[in-house]
Amino acid sequence: MVHFTVANHAWASYHTSVNSPSDLFDHHADYQPDDSLEGLLKSTPAKWVVYLFTDAADNPVQLLCVKNLRASLKRRLGGEEIMGPTRKVDYRDLVRRVYWRRVDSAFEADLAYLEIARDIFPKSYRGMLGFDPAWFVHVNPADDFPRYVKTIDPTRPGQAIGPFADKHAAARFFQLVEDAFDLCRYYNILIEAPDGRACAYKEMGKCPAPCDGSISMEQYRELIKWSAATVVSPEGFVAEHTARMNAAASELNFEAAARIKQFVEQIGQFGHGAFRFAKRLEDFQFLSLQHGPRRGTAKIFLVMQGMIEQVGCVIDELRVPSDFLRHILSRAARTRTEMTEQAVERMGIVTDHLFRARRSSGVFLPICDLEERSFSKAYKELQKQNTPDDSEEEGVIKELQQL
Repeated sequence: MVHFTVANHAWASYHTSVNSPSDLFDHHADYQPDDSLEGLLKSTPAKWVVYLFTDAADNPVQLLCVKNLRASLKRRLGGEEIMGPTRKVDYRDLVRRVYWRRVDSAFEADLAYLEIARDIFPKSYRGMLGFDPAWFVHVNPADDFPRYVKTIDPTRPGQAIGPFADKHAAARFFQLVEDAFDLCRYYNILIEAPDGRACAYKEMGKCPAPCDGSISMEQYRELIKWSAATVVSPEGFVAEHTARMNAAASELNFEAAARIKQFVEQIGQFGHGAFRFAKRLEDFQFLSLQHGPRRGTAKIFLVMQGMIEQVGCVIDELRVPSDFLRHILSRAARTRTEMTEQAVERMGIVTDHLFRARRSSGVFLPICDLEERSFSKAYKELQKQNTPDDSEEEGVIKELQQL
């Protein structure tokens, strides 16, 4: 039997800014050093959480992400504990309240920790996030002298393509674009067009040489525009030129067929391997299935560029009602996101998990591929992944403290 819930008004939303700890966390418990620690421990779960210590004025003391809240409290409130490399602090003298939010996957933990850390420690949180920014390749065909460059700022005018696992993959991508479409390799010469001196690539027939006026800059911009459209959706191009290759071979024009084959193999690299998620920024849309609170359950997150929301929970089975999928597609179509600095940070979390080992990253299903069959397949794939293990020890994952 299928059990399914839609989060609706109870959506866990991670795209607004709040300042009160009570707005950031689901639970809290007061603490007094004269009280029995056992009472506090009994009221807290031995589960994966993001939690915050505050002092008597409810000011933040320390923010942590741990695998076992109860073990962490026992360790830190049970005696003197080191805070920082040299400083010893008795938490019992400082802490008067504990706030916590339950999480059930590394993705949810990273997301909750980011939003809470940004709000509580706005000046220091970036150095403790544990993931790198998402890398993109940027190009603007309308520029006077357009070119492909790698960037962590996808908000620039023009077209951002990505994401990539790191800057090296982004660099390999645009170098492949340059080779496949015979684009200018030397920007310092391109900007001299049409009075530049062509390099050796023109002599090899590997560049149309807009620099010396062999083609106009307007023609070169059209070439850039065509390349940018092709690399994010190469399937039609590959199919068309594969048919041309086969036709040439059938006419015994093997030299032409070999040239087309080489070109098709170059273009065929886009959309695969390290480039498998390289799409337009507006196509950064996923439904992510992550482990839920019990084995066999899944939390569902909607990812729309820099906006991430929990939109439902599947319990016990993998098939979902069609009306839920229609609801997701409708919501995705209505959602408009603003590419703020905070949104770019969230995209970094998504990218980090997209390129993680599949045994623990959850499943990310592109919205464009969302249907009952693909959802069921994603659920099955999630159940094959390692589930987060309960820890008998504290299991510190991330930590920030007030200096």
